[in-house]
Amino acid sequence: MLSTLLRHANIWALQTFDRDWIDYIASNTMTDVNRWLNDFIWTYDVKAIVTQITPQNDNAVTIHLLPNQHWRAYQAGQYVQITAEINGQAHQRYYSLSPMADDGTFSITVKKVNDGVVSTWLNSQLSVGQSLKLALPQGDFVYKQQAKVLFICAGSGITPCYSMVSDLLQQQTPVDMQVYAQFSQAKEVIFAQDLAQWPNQGVPVQLAFSQATQTPSPVLNAQNLLTQYPDLLERDVYLCGPTGFMDNIIAALVAANFNLAKLHCERFEAASHDYQGALDFSVTQPSIYFKHINKHIQLGVQDEGKTLLAVAQQYGVNLESGCQKGMCGSCKLTLKEGKISGNQLGQAVYLCTSYPDSAHIVLDA
Repeated sequence: MLSTLLRHANIWALQTFDRDWIDYIASNTMTDVNRWLNDFIWTYDVKAIVTQITPQNDNAVTIHLLPNQHWRAYQAGQYVQITAEINGQAHQRYYSLSPMADDGTFSITVKKVNDGVVSTWLNSQLSVGQSLKLALPQGDFVYKQQAKVLFICAGSGITPCYSMVSDLLQQQTPVDMQVYAQFSQAKEVIFAQDLAQWPNQGVPVQLAFSQATQTPSPVLNAQNLLTQYPDLLERDVYLCGPTGFMDNIIAALVAANFNLAKLHCERFEAASHDYQGALDFSVTQPSIYFKHINKHIQLGVQDEGKTLLAVAQQYGVNLESGCQKGMCGSCKLTLKEGKISGNQLGQAVYLCTSYPDSAHIVLDA
């Protein structure tokens, strides 16, 4: 009973008062007693209360969250690290954020993964009223003010694209947007109601089903990409989905002579950490230039087999990083010159799972 009243009081306070004011009051009245009584407001951690859970299909739910006063503004397309306490063990996962609603909530949409400890728990055991520990928003898979864009996504890869499109529609920003969304079959569609409504709001949507005999639109490939999107070369492409799907789309873009500098990617699966470079460091020791911060480093024999992020940190180059599994994109930079081995999508290089593979490498933001 007390916990229910406390939860309602926290929700009322966060939806009634400015978060900076709450932060000021809480930080100046922080005591062990206050933290024991209400560790949602009197805390140094970012937390959020689950206010609603909405099924998307049999294997995905949208979780609506009201964050405490430590939460900060973010851009549509960014993601958040969620910490789930399951059987006494803390697990961290990353999920894309929806645009902030008028009531101060945002949402994450979680697709259940086979043998996925956290995704299964979030889908089947999380309940309204529980709180989750968060990190602050991060990621650079965000809309970058282009006039014409094409969102290409598959499965749960639709979540950051959904966030960007929804945000642009809310802002009534005049952007020429098109969406291609691929799912295995009709029952797996996420955000079905919004996808059906977007064409009425001026955003054409093509749905495709990879495992169905009949599909609303053909599955994209190198042969039909330009047919389905004749003005492709005029657009920036935002791409997110499973690794195989993304690899196939990038190959199709290359075949269409698409400028990969206009390709923006987000991974939802961990990439291989294995070093597969062909460069012999005893013969050639690479130099790396981080153009966006004007930093040069010269590698030595001892650096062979180390990731680009690891060597940067070793030589005092401070770069943003996140999951360090090649998924979140926090460390992602653009390859301007040279060659790397490992985790690369188009010209985007995920430094935490990529390795130098030429004598001279230039990376930029």
